[in-house]
Amino acid sequence: MARGLALAGLIVLVSACSTTTRQPNEVGLYPSWLIAVAEPAAPAIGMAISAVQWRHGRLQYSAGALAEVRTRMRPLDVLLFSNKHRLSGHTGAGMFGHSAVYLGSERELKAMGLWNNPAIVPYHDAIREGRSIIESAQAHGAQLSPVDHLVDTDRLVVLRPHLGSERRKHEAIVKLFGLVGTPFDHHYRLDEQEHVYCTEIISIGITGLNLPRRSSYGREIILPDDIARSAVTGTGRLRLVAYLRADRHSWGFASASDLAKDIAATQPR
Repeated sequence: MARGLALAGLIVLVSACSTTTRQPNEVGLYPSWLIAVAEPAAPAIGMAISAVQWRHGRLQYSAGALAEVRTRMRPLDVLLFSNKHRLSGHTGAGMFGHSAVYLGSERELKAMGLWNNPAIVPYHDAIREGRSIIESAQAHGAQLSPVDHLVDTDRLVVLRPHLGSERRKHEAIVKLFGLVGTPFDHHYRLDEQEHVYCTEIISIGITGLNLPRRSSYGREIILPDDIARSAVTGTGRLRLVAYLRADRHSWGFASASDLAKDIAATQPR
């Protein structure tokens, strides 16, 4: 852990004083030599960075925010979170740094005829406890998390996939449940599925979305900001359901144009 903290500090320090020249569709704040040095220790660095959180998300203290979100959510909705209240939200460019997928409540899964599916039965107790969101985080890999964790953020985007048939929706939900327990991918590689990171879960579990990809340090990645942007512009198979944002004093729903402006404001100049 000490080594991870030292390397994490080095990365943050260098990112504050270094710039690199990259192609239009390439992303990366750090020089390639630093990434090469840090790559072998990526798990330790990731764990060290993910452990630093100086406050909770402001939506968590906003009366009614969680209830409003829950009334709008449907199974397979994609969720994007801003994590600027964590160190991990400041080690890369962009507004949104994490993502998850809502899998449905007991009532919803029963209505879809999936409650007794073999892939879902082992998680009955977890779902009844309110753990109906699948996410992959550095500390624990892919797991079911509580719905009320949705509002531990300053900004939340809810997107709905267009899959065209109930059969495809059912297949996606079952596939996503099958990813629970997969270790976190600290190296962010889409070319192997034995480990997964947050947006990779969306790509694997809900096929056919054609999520936008970029090049970063010699590998393809999927960024939450690009997912949100594709929904706003209508270039993908996800549509915007809701965008919530909060400051120290209030919270509210914002428009698609607000979302586009907020994302643009965080992009490197």
